[in-house]
Amino acid sequence: MKKIALPSTLLLLFLWALLPQQSVAQSDQYLHFDRVDDYVVLNDGSHYIANASAFSMAGWYYTDQLAYGQGMMGFRGNNGFYLIQLNNGTMECRFHNSVGFYEFVAPAFSIVPETWQHIAWVYDGAKVALYIDGVLKGSSPASGTFELDNIDFAIGKSILAGFNFYFGGRVDEVSVWTKALTPADIQDMMANELTGDEPELQLYYKFNQGVPGEDNTSITKLKCEIGNGERDADLLNFAMMGPTSNFGGVLDIGFQAITFPQIPNKLTTAEPFELNAAASSGLPVSYEVVSGPASVDGNIVTLDGIAGEVVIKASQVGDGTYEPAEDIFNSFQVLDPNTFVPVIEARNPLAGEVYVPELSAIQLAAISTIDYPELFSVSNVYFQVNGEDIEPKDWGNGHYTGWWTPPAYGSYTVNIISTNNYGASATESVNINVVDQTSDINDVIAASDIWLNSTQNSEVVEAELPSYLGAFSQVTATLELKCPTGGCGPWDRVSSVEAKGHNGQWVEIFRYITPYGTPCSHSIDLTDYMSVLQGKIAFRLNCETLDNGFLYNLKFDFKAGAPQHKYSAIDIVWWETYPFGDPANLQPVEERSIQFPDNAVASTLKLVSTGHGWGDNNTGNAAEFHDDTHHIWVNGVQTFEQHNWQDCNPNPDACQPQNGTWYFDRAGWCPGAIAHWFDYDMTPFISNTPVSLRYVFDEDYVDSCHPNNPNCQSGVTCPDCNDGFNPHLIVACNLVTFADGPVDGLVGSDERYVQPIGFKLYPNPSNGLVYLELKEEAKLMEVRVMNSFGQLVMSQRESISPYGTHALNLQGLPKGLYWVEVRTEKGRGMEKVVVE
Repeated sequence: MKKIALPSTLLLLFLWALLPQQSVAQSDQYLHFDRVDDYVVLNDGSHYIANASAFSMAGWYYTDQLAYGQGMMGFRGNNGFYLIQLNNGTMECRFHNSVGFYEFVAPAFSIVPETWQHIAWVYDGAKVALYIDGVLKGSSPASGTFELDNIDFAIGKSILAGFNFYFGGRVDEVSVWTKALTPADIQDMMANELTGDEPELQLYYKFNQGVPGEDNTSITKLKCEIGNGERDADLLNFAMMGPTSNFGGVLDIGFQAITFPQIPNKLTTAEPFELNAAASSGLPVSYEVVSGPASVDGNIVTLDGIAGEVVIKASQVGDGTYEPAEDIFNSFQVLDPNTFVPVIEARNPLAGEVYVPELSAIQLAAISTIDYPELFSVSNVYFQVNGEDIEPKDWGNGHYTGWWTPPAYGSYTVNIISTNNYGASATESVNINVVDQTSDINDVIAASDIWLNSTQNSEVVEAELPSYLGAFSQVTATLELKCPTGGCGPWDRVSSVEAKGHNGQWVEIFRYITPYGTPCSHSIDLTDYMSVLQGKIAFRLNCETLDNGFLYNLKFDFKAGAPQHKYSAIDIVWWETYPFGDPANLQPVEERSIQFPDNAVASTLKLVSTGHGWGDNNTGNAAEFHDDTHHIWVNGVQTFEQHNWQDCNPNPDACQPQNGTWYFDRAGWCPGAIAHWFDYDMTPFISNTPVSLRYVFDEDYVDSCHPNNPNCQSGVTCPDCNDGFNPHLIVACNLVTFADGPVDGLVGSDERYVQPIGFKLYPNPSNGLVYLELKEEAKLMEVRVMNSFGQLVMSQRESISPYGTHALNLQGLPKGLYWVEVRTEKGRGMEKVVVE
């Protein structure tokens, strides 16, 4: 037994004394999870418990510190059977299926930090029950089965799209059963290591892999003691080096393990190289090439000079003192620099007709990437049409755009040539026909029955839209929501549709709030977004819902005719969630400086803000139900007004009747409607000098119940000053620039989107006093500190000198993981820091 946790009753103490004291039946190895992004997952793991009349899961857990939202283990999706730690050692234990939702919540301090505890969650067909250290903590009635066979099994994370609840601590001896574990079963597994042959044992992970604290980077799977590898789980995001985010503990006497650092990928021309695996016993390691174009002599590998995957096995057979070590397999790719060339995808124009009523420069767009960045890069991309070479703009993210003017109507071949860093090239060709006539093009399907729900909050789809210039006067999108099997989601959820422009940047083209449990259809004019609605375009559909959701259908209609402007480009000004009424940060939106291109002739600033958060703990029921007026300031002058209030009855999109309170007016949105874009004419401000933009929230509103209000007293001035559901605005603001010729966007837009700023934090972990060192010159800095749930806990803004080192005092914050975001006039960066 690895970790003895004594039961609390005299009877169990007596029974415990009668058990054989096999205190070394389990090894002292474990896997440490860092609570940042480590987790273990077996895809479609519910296959092993689906439709069973009873099932259980159990494991040993050592929690580093108590904190809200730590996923321990389980299956979570449209069926669920899982455990999550909440505040103060409370544990949420759930089982849900098509029959019902069943829950037991273990009381505070059920989880004890820095202590090994045995956890078992059991369903016997009539109830669910939680056992901690062999003692029943409580139960609840339950019925039905786990019906779905495609839900992932995770250890160290609660898998629910949009909610990443990671565990911080050590885990060992996790098992999943298709039977209800009895108290005697649980006591026995606490005292004795499982053999793996127990009846109805479906998954069993011993965590006895690697060398504790050493380089285990070649281990990418958590071994299951059952099956032939098909139940092995993926180890995701583990460092696999050092004392954390790695295998840890102490090896049993006589047990040995092999450390075999990951072998880097190689070129076919690589020289012979050494292998450096080591056994913890100190005994010599032998090697064997299992497959691939290589040979090994001792610890020297020689490549055969041809491409392929090489798999090498490291072994140690043991001796009179040590048992044989588990074989470690290490694989790497051997790649030929003369044949491994970039991948090219034409994005605009697409093959077929290109609609150009008046011969003018049309945009060429392509994506070119290459795998294995440690060996390869894309060194050059260019377009070639009709014997003319066109050098494109490199957007720094694999996207390339250029401009070409057809000399006449007719057929052409567009060649896209991409070269790797060794001079080997690939070519992709597209045959187009430039025509001067067009008609309406309707019902261009972008998404069909995309199901967004509790396990799939976002999905990317690609659509082939017309290729054109100046051929359409209007573009209209229609979003239709249908009810999936099991019914529509019952609640109003924030949803959005984004498009990825040919510069590789995502942009929100409209926001939508789902209706209360009913299907609806909606249309919106997206003519201003023509520049991102042509050729092959990726769309991202989002809906952060916890329920059954909706089926999303998206189509576009293109109306023939001359647009007001043939050329346009989109730039993001603001796109973020901001606190509203925070006494410590009443105006959180950063000022922007923009500069129009020389050929700009008109411009529109498009702004959508939806207010969220409500209740007695938010002054004035903000932000969802608070009527506010915000302002846009241009060049230091209050210029535009945004009365951010939406009448919801009748519904703006005629999506009624609905369930729920759809008829209440809200801050910038209504359930079952596309949120309103506010359009502001920026044409008068076009110049060859920078233009400053500020978005100022309603200056009359302060949330007196906010935790940052020093005068807030829970139960006195407000029910709860720390409930965390504070007012906030989800803001998207895009600037559309119209031009009289080809335009890529604002001056410096390519740099503003691509280059993050660099900085480092030290010491890390820290006692709360952290030093922040910028790696580049900057004149203005804003520092924002968020906790692990994304809540802003500190913000400061200061003028700084180039390359300065600055103290950041986090000593007033609780221990835990924090994200530090630094912003300058050049961009932003983000790093994590641990306060101990």
